[in-house]
Amino acid sequence: MRLKRWLPFSLFFLFVASIIVGSNVGRLTSITSLVDSLPFGDKWGHLVLIGLLTFLLNHALSGRKMKIGRLKILLGGTIVAVAITVEEISQIWMPLRSFDLIDLSANYLGITLAGLPWWNRNAVVDR
Repeated sequence: MRLKRWLPFSLFFLFVASIIVGSNVGRLTSITSLVDSLPFGDKWGHLVLIGLLTFLLNHALSGRKMKIGRLKILLGGTIVAVAITVEEISQIWMPLRSFDLIDLSANYLGITLAGLPWWNRNAVVDR
């Protein structure tokens, strides 16, 4: 039943990817105008979209963790963090986009919040 775990992530990943590509080529101006008209709409969008993407990937991976030294971190959160960091930094070189450290921070907050269901003290730090 792996499909049950991977299908929601895969579909949502395609949705998020289409938003990124659409923004890169300037096809989402009406949607971005609407989002930007809301107080902190862009930041909430980053937090919710990336948080949900991370949650779904963590679920698909059954909360799998990787070890860095004594610290165990969620593999799904790590994958999303690396991907969105590269994506946000790449905006420096895109004429229709702009790098924003606050967007990146909202992404990281979403990743962190999405990992909470899999977090417990004994699973995160070896003693």
